[in-house]
Amino acid sequence: MKESKTINGLMDDPRLHARVKIENYLLVHLKLRPCSQTTFPTELPDGDALGAAIDERIYPLMSSIGAVADPRKRLTVIDGVKKEMRAAFKEIVEASDRYRAHLKWTEALGLRSLRVEVRPTIQELYLFKDKEVAKRLKRLMKEREKLRRQALRRPSPNLGRVQLAYPGEFKSRWLREMGGLLGYPSCCVDRYASEREHGVSVEKREAQQIREAEQRGAVDPFTYFVGYFFPCSPYCDKALSRGREYHERLRGLDPSLGKVYMSIESENLDHIRRQPEIIAEYKTKLIEASPRRGAR
Repeated sequence: MKESKTINGLMDDPRLHARVKIENYLLVHLKLRPCSQTTFPTELPDGDALGAAIDERIYPLMSSIGAVADPRKRLTVIDGVKKEMRAAFKEIVEASDRYRAHLKWTEALGLRSLRVEVRPTIQELYLFKDKEVAKRLKRLMKEREKLRRQALRRPSPNLGRVQLAYPGEFKSRWLREMGGLLGYPSCCVDRYASEREHGVSVEKREAQQIREAEQRGAVDPFTYFVGYFFPCSPYCDKALSRGREYHERLRGLDPSLGKVYMSIESENLDHIRRQPEIIAEYKTKLIEASPRRGAR
């Protein structure tokens, strides 16, 4: 009875996206996933507005970096700007009711958590139940930070902003362990990791596979059982089985949860289908807003 009341309270809370409630909180709470990841402020309902508020505050400070020619003084100025960025994140994002709601439901559902700074204005929240997951996550985060420092010390002209911020995303061993923690099938993790490390666009590959599969018939949305997951194929049996298992478990708790989950997975499928276009639009916005967005 108490668990049912808690779950109903979570689902009724407008401060979290429905996908985050189901995939990142309930599936971990039900021990269907070992771990989940939520990115702030991106995955908050008003994430764009919060990000814009940070940019508005930080952008005037960015010009001070380019005005300093001396390398040592420049590093001091950069450190000062980063300090202001962290202060802005704390005062704008962490102080928001939507952010605090995530911490409230983490506690209410009896979940353990790890918060990680990716950049001064981007934070990841990992949710899990097992203490061993915490140990593995901390090790992976330290490794990612080490990779990032190495990339910054010896930057390659081929590295983009994503590679610098998320260097682990392009190291197959790191990806394989993180994919396992997030509950992805090994076959999907292996293909994703190999393609990322070899410079293959996973997004283009997956979008093309979906379109080709849809020409032959419908693609089952349950294959895309959590957001931002790229299966090795739209026909992956392991991914599809996992999505159906999650649906049955949620529907068993409450038929309405099953319906919500079905709609979320359809959205996940559409999101992956449109990934190349979404990425292209994002890059265009970055160019148009530069250097303003560079503050983040």
